[in-house]
Amino acid sequence: MQQRRHDDIIYFQFNIFSTHPELIHGVFTRAGGVSPPPYDSLNLALTGLERPENVARNQDLVRRTLDLDRLIWARQVHGARVTLVDNGRAPGGFEADGLATRRTGVGLMVKLADCQGVILYDAEARAVGVIHCGWRGNVRNILGRAVGVMSETLGCDPARLLAGIGPSLGPCCAQFTNFDAEFGPAFAAYRVEPDRVDLWALSRDQLVAAGMRPDHIEIMGLCTRCRTDLFYSYRAARGLTGRFGAVAGLRA
Repeated sequence: MQQRRHDDIIYFQFNIFSTHPELIHGVFTRAGGVSPPPYDSLNLALTGLERPENVARNQDLVRRTLDLDRLIWARQVHGARVTLVDNGRAPGGFEADGLATRRTGVGLMVKLADCQGVILYDAEARAVGVIHCGWRGNVRNILGRAVGVMSETLGCDPARLLAGIGPSLGPCCAQFTNFDAEFGPAFAAYRVEPDRVDLWALSRDQLVAAGMRPDHIEIMGLCTRCRTDLFYSYRAARGLTGRFGAVAGLRA
């Protein structure tokens, strides 16, 4: 991964996409925005007592940092719906945890605070997807669903797809005290301690099971609960926190 800075905004980019300048992307940190504590400072979601004008200003900072015409996002519900986006979509006006498009100038955004933001790209099909994947998304295999939707509707070849898995709860901090009820025996291989789960390995394996090549997957490997200096963490803050964003789009 590469760390970038634009004024006071700090964001990361995946090495795996570095040879594709037509793909615009960034995993943003919490730095460089206008929100006061406890949402300081680049909060991208209207949550708690946050002021709408702060969120709108922060979202515009992200848009301008990546030089996109507009940002599109959905109401995230920890489901497995992957929606195709066109220019007619209203930001936040529909429920989905995965977005995909071929449109240029449109930034697809998911909002995060311990869940994974996963970016998918097929250079030949010129199609990009951005997925919000929490543990419930892993149980529902939203990543496999996203690969299938992009293959069926956008002409993507799973073997060509590249993937970047962003910061989230690492195996150090992905604690589940009721593993059997929340995951079940099908996910036993990802139980690294009695009450901890390697969600990064689970996501990688779900992408591979959907037809992707292992060497086409990059895991950023940063734990949000450990790195609250960089990222929002719902668990670390016990719910009272903002959301950072993973954003991707295509140049015109």
